[in-house]
Amino acid sequence: MRFFRYYLLVLILSCLPFIGIFLTSLLPHTHDGLVHLARIGAYFKALSDGQIPVRWAGDLNYGYGMPLFNFMYHVPYIISSFFVFLGAGLVSAFKIALVLSFILSGIFMFGFSLSFFKDIKKAFLVTLFYQFFPFRLVEILIRGSFGEVYAYAFFPLVLWGIVLLSKKVNFKNISVTSLGTALLILSHNALSLVFFSICIIFILFFAGKPKNYIYPFFALFLGLLLAAFYWIPAIFEHNYTYGDLFMKDLYTTHFPPIQNFFIPNFLNNSVLQTGGISIQIGLFHTLVFALGIFALFSKKIAKFDKRLTIFCLCIFAGALFIMQPISIFLWEKISLLRQFQFSWRLLSVIGFATSLMAISIFYFGFFKKKIIYFSLLFLLIFSTFYYWKPVLGWDKIDEKYYWNFPLTTTYFGETDLIWSEGPAKKYPLHRVEVIDGKGVVSQLVKKSNILTFKTDNETPIKVVTHIQYFPGWRAFVDDKQVSIEFQYGIYRGHIVFEIPIGQHEVKLSFGESRIRFIADMLTVIGFVFLISVGFLLKYFKKT
Repeated sequence: MRFFRYYLLVLILSCLPFIGIFLTSLLPHTHDGLVHLARIGAYFKALSDGQIPVRWAGDLNYGYGMPLFNFMYHVPYIISSFFVFLGAGLVSAFKIALVLSFILSGIFMFGFSLSFFKDIKKAFLVTLFYQFFPFRLVEILIRGSFGEVYAYAFFPLVLWGIVLLSKKVNFKNISVTSLGTALLILSHNALSLVFFSICIIFILFFAGKPKNYIYPFFALFLGLLLAAFYWIPAIFEHNYTYGDLFMKDLYTTHFPPIQNFFIPNFLNNSVLQTGGISIQIGLFHTLVFALGIFALFSKKIAKFDKRLTIFCLCIFAGALFIMQPISIFLWEKISLLRQFQFSWRLLSVIGFATSLMAISIFYFGFFKKKIIYFSLLFLLIFSTFYYWKPVLGWDKIDEKYYWNFPLTTTYFGETDLIWSEGPAKKYPLHRVEVIDGKGVVSQLVKKSNILTFKTDNETPIKVVTHIQYFPGWRAFVDDKQVSIEFQYGIYRGHIVFEIPIGQHEVKLSFGESRIRFIADMLTVIGFVFLISVGFLLKYFKKT
């Protein structure tokens, strides 16, 4: 309870930029907001149909479906689906989930900073610098980046767990670190990779002796296992999509001029934007970073502070390098890097580094004065005031349309399948058609992952189901599995199979492929490991 009022203050201050969006039923217009409404609807339907884990969005792509959530992050849609379950509409669920991510990031960042610095003033300062890094608000109210905002939230949770684990090895601290890692990975595919790497670097910098690496690295590994059901299929089944083909050169047009990071853009000048958004580091973040460098070379600072400054300098410089055209050879050689699409996503790293370096103000006596300290925090918060109002305007949403969204919700072919001719352009006249033989199809019922119908056939027939093929689809006639085709004639990418003469009950169901089954089992093993660790630690504590 000692620090409760500080957590409460972080919560209240974190809510300030978003008061306006809850005073209206309209949705702030953002780059990605509208597609997230459709995805929330698709995810909720899939959960309602018993898909666990959710992989297939059955109603998207004009009902042909697509393996959207085999490749797309899960956490934001799980959270928003929970609010839909409680009775919220798509717009309300989206708003609440966005703001909740920001609140969680503040709470977790304060917890991490307090454990790491053991100083309330430093922890509060670092937390507000993390929360009010200008690009954080751009991510929410201009980009509407649903996954990235949750990566910002769970990254400090992982670091908090690592710090706690370095002080005391127990089940709670291992659980915080491993579950935080899993949630981070499930929040955003690209950004989680960056933050996971920083967690490793953080351990190497601050864990002390090599023997202290064991438990933090074990907890990170356990987190990887817990999230295996998602990231393993996302990597190994990625070659079934056109993603690499359509995104291979996208990064080349998204290297911001280096001056755009440092020149304030209070008037929203398009010259200082990249891809239609402001990518400024921010005046106050630039200031504390400069103070940190100055102190490193001109003042006698504690060994810990020196190590922290070097850590921040390393990740800052690395991120800045990758965001510049000089790093293009890395983008050309490393296919995983191209999945970032936009180099400026690494501003997230700079936001974290400059937030930690905010403690550099305490190297200078001037900033230790209470009036100066709180004035700095006040100016920091309200320097972002421009971003509190959605600059792109507002949208009036017909939620019925997004509950039955006909398109794909992707931009660059990330989930367009190689067996098809691209996204569907219209609904089929019939979901199931007899293309050879004589028979009648009746009593058709379609869910997100299951299609059932009956046939009465005068002859053996061949049917096409206008559902996009992806490994995991299986056809059953009278509960007996039959072979399927997915490159048949003009029905490329659709599921085709034969049904014998007579009356039959047919079911087409989507399940796990071999690689997905293995990934699911690794997740189960991860949970067994975690529970086993709890029992073992409890046993050895007693003995």
